[in-house]
Amino acid sequence: MLEICEIFSSVQGEGWRQGIASVFIRFFGCNLKCKFCDTPLAFKKRILMDEKEIINQVGILAKKKARISNVVITGGEPYIQDFSMLANLLKKDGYFVAVETNGTIWREIGVDWICVSPKRQAMKFLKNGYDPRFKKIAGEFKYVIEKKADIDFIDRSITQPVILQPVNNELRVTKMLFNAIKKSGVPNWFFRPQLHKILGVK
Repeated sequence: MLEICEIFSSVQGEGWRQGIASVFIRFFGCNLKCKFCDTPLAFKKRILMDEKEIINQVGILAKKKARISNVVITGGEPYIQDFSMLANLLKKDGYFVAVETNGTIWREIGVDWICVSPKRQAMKFLKNGYDPRFKKIAGEFKYVIEKKADIDFIDRSITQPVILQPVNNELRVTKMLFNAIKKSGVPNWFFRPQLHKILGVK
């Protein structure tokens, strides 16, 4: 059984794979408590579901909108739970499986894409805020930027795309990010606001 918060269909609103129609499986709970967290529901709504129930719900949502083939496992923090069987079943059914994680918990689970979003508070127990093993397999790293210290926190040794996301799409932070990108000239840094928030959709 897995602890799920919600399952819904939408368009990926953030990160490198922004704009792709997806079914989202939001897991319950997180091991971090970020003050800017925009998914408080992940700490409140808890539904116990087995893998077959989840797959069935994903299938219903995927077929409603033609045929969605992208599934995003998100949270909260998905790696608190062992979702390896779920990932295997989704892949067997032909879905492209992406995961969004803060990178603090390591599990070797076969998925197609991993977005690691390190947080500064995790530096208390991990040097760069994430388990270094993710560096070998992640498709992207995403940093939520609130102030200059968050830009300084970015691991410059990352070679994958590094998404810089202004917290809550704040204009002040957006301007700061533009200046930082312009000044640094780092070729794998990309500015990406949260499209779903701009459009006012889920």
